[in-house]
Amino acid sequence: MQKTELLLLVLSALAALLHGMSGFGFPMMSTAALAMFYPLKYAIALVAIPCIILNISLLRAGASHPFIHYLKRYSGLIVSSLVGSFIGVSLLLYVSEAYLKLLMGTVILLYIADQFRTTPIQLSHSMPNMTLFGGLAGIIGGATNAMAPFLMMYLLSTKHQKNDVVIISNMSFLASKLVQLVMLTPIILTFQTTQLYLLILITITALIFVYVGSRIRGRMSQSAFNMMIFIALGLLGMNAIWQGFQQL
Repeated sequence: MQKTELLLLVLSALAALLHGMSGFGFPMMSTAALAMFYPLKYAIALVAIPCIILNISLLRAGASHPFIHYLKRYSGLIVSSLVGSFIGVSLLLYVSEAYLKLLMGTVILLYIADQFRTTPIQLSHSMPNMTLFGGLAGIIGGATNAMAPFLMMYLLSTKHQKNDVVIISNMSFLASKLVQLVMLTPIILTFQTTQLYLLILITITALIFVYVGSRIRGRMSQSAFNMMIFIALGLLGMNAIWQGFQQL
């Protein structure tokens, strides 16, 4: 195994740990890592299948209500995420990668900055807010895989329980990833043997470490873990911005 692949697997493991503990983080962090060595659309295509598997596995988390309840109550968020994802993947295929990397890095850094706000955003649980944040999340997520910030801003500001946040966010993530999978299938079919092996290794690594993350959720200091993740995300976000400027 080359040093590059090993580094990517380590970063994917770290991203999966975050995803297992909080229900989000793997797409954004793994894509930022892969984009250091692959074109952005290839990086997103590489993690589409692992993301779908992780999203499905986390939908089995301890929900407070029947599954159909979330589909009905959060249909605006899910449908707008789906529509936004079509727009986002279209941007990915036709807009310069430099601008998308700048966008991805900026969204990641804004997300980190938002986590240190002393006064969180307060939003009402309304269809306009769901449509706005779901649509923004879908567009950004479809184009860069940095979907989590807008979903988390909405879900955390509307005071949802932790398990509900995991269920609702992963339903939206799953809708977005299915759109990506369909639209990026032509790219996946061009993968060489090395990329296919990397896809398989990332999938296995992600499944293992998302399980580990779910197991250590109550044992590790959340603040220490969050700081580690924020540092890693910050470095990846700044690297994406740097690469974007270099490609302009």
